Amino acid sequence: MSMYLTFFGPGLVGCACERLLVKLYAPRLHEPSPSSHGLPKLYGGVILVNVVYSAMVLLGLGFRVGRARSQMIEEAKKEGDDPDAEDRYSLPKMQAEGFSDRARRFNCIQRGHHNALETYGSFVALSLVGGIAQPVVTAMSGLLWAKARGKWADGYASGDPKGRYDKSGGWGRHVWTALGNLMVASASTALIVCGAPI
Repeated sequence: MSMYLTFFGPGLVGCACERLLVKLYAPRLHEPSPSSHGLPKLYGGVILVNVVYSAMVLLGLGFRVGRARSQMIEEAKKEGDDPDAEDRYSLPKMQAEGFSDRARRFNCIQRGHHNALETYGSFVALSLVGGIAQPVVTAMSGLLWAKARGKWADGYASGDPKGRYDKSGGWGRHVWTALGNLMVASASTALIVCGAPI
């Protein structure tokens, strides 16, 4: 039960606060924009943060992998301890084979990017749906996801897979907080579309 509360609790609280507080203090934020086919004015923020900015974050993570490929090949050539470095780290290989410290570091950097790709489709789909009814929570969760993804990848790049949580300054776990928030926001949209009195 506590795992579900940890995962979905922040989204439940955030969505409830948005529904109540925006209605009371800033109802115009949820009003449809005249040029957006009935979508709330803040939906533009969802598109900018959760689609455009998140794509830029993914590109940045991908560039890290490209730099790491070059760096590992250069290190191996400089130290002369891996005659297969060019084949080991070059494309099209996703992971470096072997058990050296260098291979492990590269694989951790690559996993920081690949893990983001594994959940990115869900992140964007949930954002586009959740932003219809909960644009504030959705856009804020997009910013949280972007920051947490960067810190997650930094921690992973330490060469220790546990670093994605332990060395991320506490941010690594918020990758999942953001995804949970988006699930709740999407469920809220679904309930509103079905006519539930939320």
